[in-house]
Amino acid sequence: MVAEERVICPSVLLLVEQVERKLLKQDEKIEVLFTYLSKFLEKEGKPGEEIGFKRKGK
Repeated sequence: MVAEERVICPSVLLLVEQVERKLLKQDEKIEVLFTYLSKFLEKEGKPGEEIGFKRKGK
């Protein structure tokens, strides 16, 4: 029984480490996404430059 635990533990630890790495990568991607969204929302709040032809006299 103890020998089985020694074999299982390293493989389980390896799997846990792999899952943690994946979660960290996902956290970084989510953080980047929210950064881009917040920049987009900041720009949306500011009035933009008018587009189109400008007529003389108006």
